[in-house]
Amino acid sequence: MDAQNPRQFAASGTVMIRPLLLKPQWMNGLSERLLVSHYENNYGGALRRLNTIRARLAGLDWASTPVFEINALKREELIAAGSVILHEVYFDSLGGHGDNPPTGLDEPPAGLAEALQRDFGSIAAWRAEFTAMAKALAGGSGWAILAWSERLGRLVNQWAADHAHGLPGATPILALDMYEHAYHLDFGAKAAAYVDQIMANLNWERIAARYRLAIGAEVGDELFLPYGAPPQDEARISAEELKAALEDTKEQRPILLDLCQPRDLPRRTDMLAGATMHAPAALAQWVEELPRDRPIAVYCICGFQVSGTAVTELRRRGYDARAVAGGITAWHAIGGATVPLDTSTYEQVP
Repeated sequence: MDAQNPRQFAASGTVMIRPLLLKPQWMNGLSERLLVSHYENNYGGALRRLNTIRARLAGLDWASTPVFEINALKREELIAAGSVILHEVYFDSLGGHGDNPPTGLDEPPAGLAEALQRDFGSIAAWRAEFTAMAKALAGGSGWAILAWSERLGRLVNQWAADHAHGLPGATPILALDMYEHAYHLDFGAKAAAYVDQIMANLNWERIAARYRLAIGAEVGDELFLPYGAPPQDEARISAEELKAALEDTKEQRPILLDLCQPRDLPRRTDMLAGATMHAPAALAQWVEELPRDRPIAVYCICGFQVSGTAVTELRRRGYDARAVAGGITAWHAIGGATVPLDTSTYEQVP
């Protein structure tokens, strides 16, 4: 299994969004506001910029384009691509399981633990070097990266001044974003405190899975799917695929269902145009209103078990339903349009 989304590249060459695997409201000392802003604005911004650059390059007449324009576009493509990939490694490296926040007490699984001990002397020695390197970037920009180097035959703590500063041939398995946008909303200028908090939010199972991929081992899909999302490809739809589907004829456009737990309503401010909002627990009340001759796209905040459980039940009942990977958060990140929240269809549940 590749840790990247198997539909990472659309037929048009578009680089597709990766959904959050962490639950931003359940993190240990990192606010939902910080994490969602970082994901939507910085990661999403880099992704949108990369796709714009790639579209421009696809239409370029290489023989007649001035060299300064070629240089500028290829430089910006490299920077944007590096930002996209490192942000994906960063977000994948964080979070707990389901609704359980990270404990901050976990240690790497055996295989990765042995590799860290082999290459750094001990896990504590690796951690001391990695955090010191990250804190040394405070007040500037860049990344602290743990990468596997096939050429050097070992794990390496790699300092990076920017998104395009990488060890050739190395595969990042953990990336810590040290740009100010990664921490200022929660920590102000206290970058060192942010580094310490990140270390208490690591998802060692996914980091270890990336290590196994880097050394050529097999890894299952489950660690790289949002918790509770339908495991079948045909039961999920990407934000980009949904955007294209909504441009279809009225008869072919999917029905949009916005599902939200009552406790999460205060976290919501907007929704997709044309969607109706429902309580997941009231499915038996609203399911019979759904047409059986139209596809149905179901989304929640981040695409975890709220939409996943509903889609599984809808498909069991014979509906052509798919869960939007990454939910409305991924929709925001690709620049999808929304309208103010309308709860007029929302059911009261005990």
